[in-house]
Amino acid sequence: MVQSHFRVVYDGPAVADGEMDVAQLASSLLALGKLIENVDAIATGEPGRVRVKVQSDLTRGSFDVGLAISFADHAWQAVTAWAMTPSGAGTISLLGLLGFNVKDGAKGVIQAVRWLNGRRVAQRTQLRDGNTTLIADDGEALTVPDQVARLIDDPTVRQPLERFTEPLREDGVEEIRFEAERGKAAERITQSEAPAFTAAAGAAPTSTSRFPATYQIKRLYFERGKKWRLSNGSQTIMAAIEDEAFWRAVEVSEVSFSSSDYLVCMVRMDQWLTPAGLKTEFTIEHVDKHIPAPRQTGFDV
Repeated sequence: MVQSHFRVVYDGPAVADGEMDVAQLASSLLALGKLIENVDAIATGEPGRVRVKVQSDLTRGSFDVGLAISFADHAWQAVTAWAMTPSGAGTISLLGLLGFNVKDGAKGVIQAVRWLNGRRVAQRTQLRDGNTTLIADDGEALTVPDQVARLIDDPTVRQPLERFTEPLREDGVEEIRFEAERGKAAERITQSEAPAFTAAAGAAPTSTSRFPATYQIKRLYFERGKKWRLSNGSQTIMAAIEDEAFWRAVEVSEVSFSSSDYLVCMVRMDQWLTPAGLKTEFTIEHVDKHIPAPRQTGFDV
């Protein structure tokens, strides 16, 4: 077997002590393994050639996971040959095709999906040099290898990519880095970029509903775009707040919040029916009332 190694680093407040939710990490790593295997199978037409193994390597202040991609010796020769053919021009390795270790402005799956950021590809122009120019629905263009242009539309690529980046849509993980050498990031995906990597990004919801509700604040962020963790007592959701009046009041310190306070608000629930199943997102459209959490008081005995 021939192996190629790289590191995945999950970083942020939730992992400052080298700790991370086991279920969250396991789901993300399983999805990364499936992503790598699927991309290789699509690119080469030979499923089952690649296996991804985890090598435990923890560093205080972040959660580092070493990964080894293993190829059978004859398969490695096939990868090299594929990379040298016109259809593989612009990629010298599987990691480059994924976008984990691109150099000199090259574009892999990660860079193309980030660039799209939920936009629809309105037009494709295949070039003679093995590349394809993608034109988004707003007219912006990006040129990528032909393989990348096909991969970003494939559900077996986009679905595991979404699951792999799921920790960025939860509390406490602010970025995921890819390192060929410890401490030298070849690429990174940040929390603010996470929405671009959802499989349904850019697609219109299959259904939308609005309803009034009261939620208790479980975790809050005073940065626009970040999702608050809210609970109605039976369900916990992650929701961004779109209310401009609310944010203006926060920015001039007219109101102050703390965990366990309550918000009476209008909630929008968007749902998408994707190849991976039903996807649901919540948004607070308007905050009608802020109720401070009841404070315990002492009693004279």
